[in-house]
Amino acid sequence: MQQVQSTVLVIEDDPLVLKLLSTQLRVAGYKAIEAQSARAGLAAVDDKTCAVCLDLGLGDLGGLEVLKQLRERFPEMPVIVVTASDRAEDAVSSIQAGAYDYLVKPVEELRLKSTVGRAIERHQLVRSLRKQDSLDSKLFGNMIGQSSAMKELATQVERVLSSDVSVAILGESGTGKELVARTLHDKGGRSLGPFVALNCAAIPENLLESELFGHEKGAFTGAQSQHRGRFEQADGGTLFLDEIGEMSAATQASLLRTLQEGTIRRVGGTREIKVNARVVCATHRNLAIEVEEGRFRADLFYRLVVYPLEIPALRERTDDIPLLVAHFLTTLGKESGSKVKHVDAEALEALVAHDWPGNVRELQNVIHRAVLSCDSKTISRTHLPQNLVKSTKAQAPLPMASGHETSVAELPLVSLAELEQRAIRRTLAHTGGSVGKAAKILGIGRATLYRRLSCDDTLLNTPALSLQN
Repeated sequence: MQQVQSTVLVIEDDPLVLKLLSTQLRVAGYKAIEAQSARAGLAAVDDKTCAVCLDLGLGDLGGLEVLKQLRERFPEMPVIVVTASDRAEDAVSSIQAGAYDYLVKPVEELRLKSTVGRAIERHQLVRSLRKQDSLDSKLFGNMIGQSSAMKELATQVERVLSSDVSVAILGESGTGKELVARTLHDKGGRSLGPFVALNCAAIPENLLESELFGHEKGAFTGAQSQHRGRFEQADGGTLFLDEIGEMSAATQASLLRTLQEGTIRRVGGTREIKVNARVVCATHRNLAIEVEEGRFRADLFYRLVVYPLEIPALRERTDDIPLLVAHFLTTLGKESGSKVKHVDAEALEALVAHDWPGNVRELQNVIHRAVLSCDSKTISRTHLPQNLVKSTKAQAPLPMASGHETSVAELPLVSLAELEQRAIRRTLAHTGGSVGKAAKILGIGRATLYRRLSCDDTLLNTPALSLQN
């Protein structure tokens, strides 16, 4: 099946430049629509347009006015200003008006392709977040995602719903193993029975058997009454044993006996009690290696890991991040009455680019924190933790005192914003006012530097400020 081309509208009154830009975009694989006037461009743009390349020097209507109208009609659509003006003030004015980036003619073909590509990628991210609500994003049961990895997982889950086969859910911490276990229960044949969960790593070793199998009154110090264990509580339903790899050798032996016999004996008791619970276990450890190294019983392994389900890490399914974010915003809105509804494009890019060592749980915590920090309806990068936005902060060179290096203790304490301004100011001075060269040295994009300049008039007034490469 042929992939649908992304549509890019080019608004340019010079017919030669219009044809050149359109041809370069088509060679890059885009569907280019040509408009030789502002009014023609405004008439041609629609919901299918993924990006716009806009000239500022249009004869029938000012380019900034066109930019304003485009932003009002399609606030999420990226507009790339492509113009002959190399004045930094024009670039900053365009960025302030909502332009995605600012390119000076003649534009190198490679740079045009990369800029348009990044713009469309951001556009698709934002649109996926806006258009998907929590109901649309639910793949199966309460499992959220539309990535190929999650679709494969949903297929595997469906295959074991109708049987009582022992399922082992494997994956890193925070990937949502209990959510998958609940889906197995809720959609399976035991949905009318109880779902009972036990985190084996959270219970002291000397109490774990009591939690699993129960105990009789007086079985040990503190056992003041009879206690029904998790196996009895889950009778007729599902028992989810999380972090099974943390279980001691003694408890492993008792669990194996229960799985083989279908009975339990309470701690301190003598009577065998019949139990009928489907056991679903989970671990972040590699149980096969644990067996090889003697930390986990091989016979128990083969009893528990009859049908393994591998849960993908979040970094392996970044396509699902906008869906998860939308779901968390909806859930938090219902639970806490939060008015936060959106995540802006830059914040969403930072979320997608993060490695997520804590997986979905970490993402949920980040969104919760951002919602609590946000006073508007839209989360921006400023509401995210610093480890997600560290690349946006430039480090200023340490000032040198006459004749010796200044120690850190001697430096005056200033805010990160002031450090950033100093770094930009010094770098622009070093490059003779070249925005392009300064952006490369600072390790940020030109558009990002334009935005920094637009927020600080003192930076914009840097002598000889130019847009040269």
